[in-house]
Amino acid sequence: MILSLTGLSLIALALTVMISALIRLISVMQLRQRVDARMIGVRELAELSGVTDTRDLQDIFGPPGMDRTWQHVSIATIEQKRRLAGYMMSDPRLHWACMAAGFLAFLSGFWAVQLLLIIAALIQAGAWISALQLPK
Repeated sequence: MILSLTGLSLIALALTVMISALIRLISVMQLRQRVDARMIGVRELAELSGVTDTRDLQDIFGPPGMDRTWQHVSIATIEQKRRLAGYMMSDPRLHWACMAAGFLAFLSGFWAVQLLLIIAALIQAGAWISALQLPK
């Protein structure tokens, strides 16, 4: 199987993946700061864990406090109970790997690097599609 991403298409895909991963990394950093400050609401918990149904959130993490936040939930707890959508939306290692794939695409036109870039693009697309399913 020979991939033929060249020129503008390769640059556009690499830049898209890198910008998307950077945006997701900044978002994850902000969400983790909210967890550390014990101010995690439904949307934040859903994005970090990948659990999109609010009833499932209560079943998995317990009921929220009086101010509708989960003050008793830590990053370690969220990472233990994270689903696939949560990995795609909020795993920093995955987004760093996607950024690396975009950077490697600038350096090499090898077919394996292009395949890696396409996989990174699919991961980023999956993260954004999963984010559309989050509760408001």
